[in-house]
Amino acid sequence: MGLSSLLFLLLPTLSDADSTVNLETTVVSANRTEQMIENTTVSIDVLPQRLLASKSNSRIEQVIQMSPGVTIQDGQANIRSGSGWSLGAGSRVLLLVDDLPVLSPDAGGAIWNAMPMEAIEQIEIVKGAASSLYGSSALNGVIHLRTWEPSDEMRIRVNTITEIYDQAKINSLNWSNQVRGQGAIRFAYSDSRGENNKHGWVFHGQALNDQGFQYLVGDESIRVHGKYRYKPSNNFEIGINANVWSSDRSSSLIWEDFRFGYTPLDSSATVTQSNLGSINGYLKIRNGRLLQTIRSRWLGFQNISGLDTNNYDNSANTGHLEYLLQLFQNENWTYTSGLLISSNSMESPLFSGSHLSGNQAIFFQMNGNFKKFDFTGGARWENYGIDGLQSNKPVFRFGGHYQALKGTHFRTSFAQGYRFPSVAEMYSSSSAGELKVFPNPNIRPESGWTGEVGFKQLYKFRNLLKGYLDVAFFQTRFNEMMEFTFGKWDSVPNATLSNYGFTSLNVGPTRIMGIETILANEINFMGIKIQSFISHTYSNPISINPDLVYQYDIDGEEMSYTSTSLDPSRKMLKYRYRNIIKGDMEMIWKNFSVGLSLRYNSFMENIDAIFTDPLISIYVPGVQDSRYYMNNGDLFFDIRAQYRFNKDWKAQIGILNLMNRLSSPRPALLSKPRSFMFQISYELN
Repeated sequence: MGLSSLLFLLLPTLSDADSTVNLETTVVSANRTEQMIENTTVSIDVLPQRLLASKSNSRIEQVIQMSPGVTIQDGQANIRSGSGWSLGAGSRVLLLVDDLPVLSPDAGGAIWNAMPMEAIEQIEIVKGAASSLYGSSALNGVIHLRTWEPSDEMRIRVNTITEIYDQAKINSLNWSNQVRGQGAIRFAYSDSRGENNKHGWVFHGQALNDQGFQYLVGDESIRVHGKYRYKPSNNFEIGINANVWSSDRSSSLIWEDFRFGYTPLDSSATVTQSNLGSINGYLKIRNGRLLQTIRSRWLGFQNISGLDTNNYDNSANTGHLEYLLQLFQNENWTYTSGLLISSNSMESPLFSGSHLSGNQAIFFQMNGNFKKFDFTGGARWENYGIDGLQSNKPVFRFGGHYQALKGTHFRTSFAQGYRFPSVAEMYSSSSAGELKVFPNPNIRPESGWTGEVGFKQLYKFRNLLKGYLDVAFFQTRFNEMMEFTFGKWDSVPNATLSNYGFTSLNVGPTRIMGIETILANEINFMGIKIQSFISHTYSNPISINPDLVYQYDIDGEEMSYTSTSLDPSRKMLKYRYRNIIKGDMEMIWKNFSVGLSLRYNSFMENIDAIFTDPLISIYVPGVQDSRYYMNNGDLFFDIRAQYRFNKDWKAQIGILNLMNRLSSPRPALLSKPRSFMFQISYELN
């Protein structure tokens, strides 16, 4: 009998055990107030610091991909099939660091390399629309990185990471016989001084050198973060944070061919120097049951072109100011209200000059917490403008949680969301080789809602077994959904491929329905601890009106879901996975541990049909061949082993993509081959 079958047999008796499992996890992202994760009204996953430290990954997005139902396609975060592929512009998942948004001001995408993985305390992932709390870009969910706070005692972490890329299984992919890889060194330091530790600080950073597994593609970057906090009492706290990141990197959009998938088109890459700096400040004042919080941020971002033939320099500045008022009326009721003002300025030949955007919002939320029942309701009104064009949107959310039995939790929620188009989606005009991205200044904002019903059963059997089973049924609707669509958008004579490219379009109404199941366990037996989880996310993302003509190309041809899709038979949206499976198991014995992870994505059933058009295949060859070669989906295994020499020092080795499998997360791109990791870490407290 398998472990899963045994657990289901035990469930009826586990609710009568001495106590339910203590998840010992509090979250703040669900309601902007601390609460136990099992009492939330929405699905939220937590990746704690101990899990991040155990993974043999050098990049934070690789760790986030282990969360159930979450994928990252070419840098684009995607929760439960809520997004496809959009060239890194216009994320539907809002990325936060310590309660402040950090998406790039021009493209609205995540800059993963600038994120502080070395000092993350916890990652919280909210699934579904969260715009009533966090505004635009939270249409599909929120990824919240909570970093170290100043510690009462000195806390230090230093680690070095080396990753070596293996040769691919297909010999023609291997453009070099030399050993290539990447290396990083990270540090984090935290301490407090003074009476009642009123002065506290955190410093951390990383230096990275990635030679890349693709020809001419690599990255060298360095970043430093600093945080100072002054807290003379529990009623007053003020702090300032500063961050600097600089990167010299090269990238490629299109391969030469599937047979030479690690070589960019025309053996040329886009070279970019990027610089980012930010200064954040906050003030907290508590007066009895009233808490006032002010947060502010200035962020500057710059890309400098490394090619004389294609000037894509761009610079952007953003200012963010937020006021939050929270009333903890009693042990049952909490009220949260706030105001937000932000502004962005950017300039680039990519965007045909300079642009200004602004954002203002007012929001309110109430939380009721009782012995067995929790209630959440909220509303937000937001105004957004680009170059004088204004748009505003009210959104609402409701949710409830009920503890039926000891360890048995039910939840339900409904939340609206919206997303205003980014400057890049409206005005970007760029190229990769002869392939172009075309602007669309007439694109409209998208909106939608998410509804969910969920069930969580905690269980514990003496000191041998504890864990939980979580099942969620979800539905998401999008109106005026924005998607990057490949087509013919120009009519330059004899230009062939340069008349074709991507542009962002409103493709009409869509619907996503599905179910997500998570089973997590911890077993303690004879001094051995085994921690594991397995998850399956099934989603059915479809076009509601597949024959709707939402655009005409330059030749007057109708553009609809049916006419642009490679396989419209099942109405499935492009660049989505119907089934996603994640799993991890770690065995710990004394100072030694071993672990195994798996990730599975089913075959990407639908893409833009034009990628298989005979004319386009001349210039972007191999897409059809790659789909034939990898038509069984993507299955990856990672293994790791760790040995702790003493309480301060440990070493870890790992193999990522153990079977050396290939995948294509989007057309004309291959994932990296097998790699070998080695990590040495020093930790104090």
